[in-house]
Amino acid sequence: MKILVLTTAILCAAFSLTAADINGKWICEKHVGDADGKAYPHQSFFTLKNDSGLLTGSVVQTSEAPWMKLLTGKSLEISDGKVDGEKFLFKVKIETDKGGRTSVYEGIIDGDQLKGTLKFRGIGITEQFVAKRVK
Repeated sequence: MKILVLTTAILCAAFSLTAADINGKWICEKHVGDADGKAYPHQSFFTLKNDSGLLTGSVVQTSEAPWMKLLTGKSLEISDGKVDGEKFLFKVKIETDKGGRTSVYEGIIDGDQLKGTLKFRGIGITEQFVAKRVK
């Protein structure tokens, strides 16, 4: 009986570690608009590390959108990152010529995808996002 309980506990622990693996590189691809009425390709690359629930890492964005010129390719450190089971949350603070803003990423780890909501504090925009694991 003890062996069965121990085996079950080990399998459950192994499954939960696999199910919530956020470590590694991720990419989110979309199109963004600009005041000129055009849509431009936009990519966000996440490099993430979970250390006992503390999420650290960086975000690098690339885009041809005119408003992204100063930020394209710049590595931004994440802050206030945390992982709880399959849920995650982190913030990215951005300084632009129009002032600072904070982007809040919140969602779930679903295998090789991060699915969630991106909230842009300071400009009042909220949107859904999906990032795929880079293999």
